[in-house]
Amino acid sequence: MGYFNDLKEEALATLKGKWGSFVGLTFIYVLLYCLASCWTEYRTIFQGSSFTTLTMVLTVIGSILTLAFIPMQFGYSVAHLHSSRQNLPAEIGDLFFGYRRFWHVLGTMLLTMLAIIGGMILFVIPGIILAFSYAIVPLVLRDNPELSAVEVLQKSRMMMKGHKMDLFLLYLSFIGWAILCVFTLFIGYLWLAPYVQMTEVKFYEQIRVEFEGEEEEIPFQEGK
Repeated sequence: MGYFNDLKEEALATLKGKWGSFVGLTFIYVLLYCLASCWTEYRTIFQGSSFTTLTMVLTVIGSILTLAFIPMQFGYSVAHLHSSRQNLPAEIGDLFFGYRRFWHVLGTMLLTMLAIIGGMILFVIPGIILAFSYAIVPLVLRDNPELSAVEVLQKSRMMMKGHKMDLFLLYLSFIGWAILCVFTLFIGYLWLAPYVQMTEVKFYEQIRVEFEGEEEEIPFQEGK
């Protein structure tokens, strides 16, 4: 537990004085997610023989928005990584960082999802193992933009070798906070989500150093 506490303390130290920016970032992220996914609800309202065309239109719009939102999931992770390395507040613009290489980011994230879903279809346990193997894919992709989607997944899997249970236990250590957030009508998740994500970034930085053999500063590209 000492190892996990150290990671959490590092995360809290990075977030100190920056909570407002990360709560705002998370709020915007959740709001945009809700806007992208609400089309599914509209589709169900108009289901029926009289609304076939409208239902199809809403289905297409919902599918497009869902795909378009995926790079923002990448951007949410990137925002925490940038803040951790630069010791700066969260930048809303980082949410849209993935759109600079839209197809590469979208392809990598979709491949990750398909791999995990495929594992779940075979058996639940392999799917869970794959989920932890690829948990750091967005961070690996940010640091290795030259790698193909397959290579990013391969590197994530290699880096997570021997660390999947560590990450599972790290996530599990937040369960108390997650339960408390329920009693705040889920508003508390605006604070918990950055805390968990920043701790994951600290976890990633440690295994990256271990994997690469030495600590080296990752140069920020494309204006970062």
